[in-house]
Amino acid sequence: MGIATRFRGYLGLVTPVRVPSDAHSSPDPVLSGPPSSQDPTLSGAPPSQGLAPSGPDSVPSTAPPHQRRFATLVLTAAIVVAAGWCAWLIHADVDQAIGRRAFVFALLFALVPVAPLVGAFVWFGRLRPEPLRFLGIALLWGALAATLVSLRLNGWLAVEVGDRYGVSPRSAVFVAPWVEETAKAAVVFGLMWWRRHNFPLVVAGIVYGGLAGVGFAFTENIVYYGQIFQLIQDTQRDNAAALDAVQELFRWRGMAAPFVHPLFTMMTGLGVGLAIRHRHLGLRILAPVAGFCAAVLLHMGYNTIASFSHGTALMSAYAGVLLPVLATLTAAIFVVRRHERHVLAARLGDYSASGWLQPHTVDYLIVPKARREARRYARDLPKPERVKVRTFQRAGVDLAVLRDRMVHGVAGQHALERERLLLADLRRLRRDVVLPGHSSFPVAANAPSRSSW
Repeated sequence: MGIATRFRGYLGLVTPVRVPSDAHSSPDPVLSGPPSSQDPTLSGAPPSQGLAPSGPDSVPSTAPPHQRRFATLVLTAAIVVAAGWCAWLIHADVDQAIGRRAFVFALLFALVPVAPLVGAFVWFGRLRPEPLRFLGIALLWGALAATLVSLRLNGWLAVEVGDRYGVSPRSAVFVAPWVEETAKAAVVFGLMWWRRHNFPLVVAGIVYGGLAGVGFAFTENIVYYGQIFQLIQDTQRDNAAALDAVQELFRWRGMAAPFVHPLFTMMTGLGVGLAIRHRHLGLRILAPVAGFCAAVLLHMGYNTIASFSHGTALMSAYAGVLLPVLATLTAAIFVVRRHERHVLAARLGDYSASGWLQPHTVDYLIVPKARREARRYARDLPKPERVKVRTFQRAGVDLAVLRDRMVHGVAGQHALERERLLLADLRRLRRDVVLPGHSSFPVAANAPSRSSW
């Protein structure tokens, strides 16, 4: 990495639905009797005993719209204020080390990998997209709050372990990974706990962790690029040489290895996502701890390579260690997502086997190829029809996730009411939604009936 290896920096190296008051006295035929053969969504087989949803003793209440709007405004204002405060504190910490020109160049280089990485994580969670506001919170937390905490703690702990002149390879390997992964993991634990009763998938934890890592890497890169630019400019008085040094570091951090921080925190997100889906206390404790420890160990390994390998050795370690680890972990995460999709298909298969849904309808809700076919079919239709297809698919995925959580006993006290409402929504939407006909992808019908989560 040339001169870039001399400068370590501060961060270590490297919609609720109201039920009518007469809902229980006049039950919906979808919920209380055998499916109607007149409805194309439902088949003629009678539901199995115990599967047909029934209303709970009470219906969850909802706040008036003006109260929800006010709460949203207050939360948005609080996030903006907190983000601004963190940004100001970060600026105060690095202002003396990074000039205005250095900051501009550093910002431009740091922005390059952000959009592709964010797009990749949004695409990864497309089966059931998380709300944009929560994705934004994860990204902002990594870029501001986690970075601020790491700036302060890494500098203080470096002195405590004997690094009097800034962060050394020792603190970069043994201190920074624990600090930074803890700071990034906080938002993953917080968001997944907040949304634990709102149908979170295991993939949601991976997406939140990845976005927190993207935000963290963005700000960290600004610090690194800006410091190197300023250092060369102060010592050599040569803007061209300073820019060359930034480009050299960018080729490593921005092009060769922009994925490292997202990859680390994805491990924590995977552990938290697995814990949310299980009732077993041991697993709910072990999975997040194992995911966090995996993130720290990966971070320590990367910092070791970046601290002690240079030139040809660094490229050899990159090709022989980093890329295989990336490929292996990425493949494992895709296997998790694929398995989760099969589990969801099996859960909707429960309703299909009991007569509540037809198998081809399950395909259009879960199977990727059939989902894309349905959306392509509606592409030339008016916008309301396209919206109906997306809403129909979202309701189906929500029902599948809810069913799996009910099987594992982690669905919450209003699960039966949510199930009843989602089934009613599916029936209403299926009457209106335009689909291309019977699916030729019978994955859901042949899916196993028992989840292995």
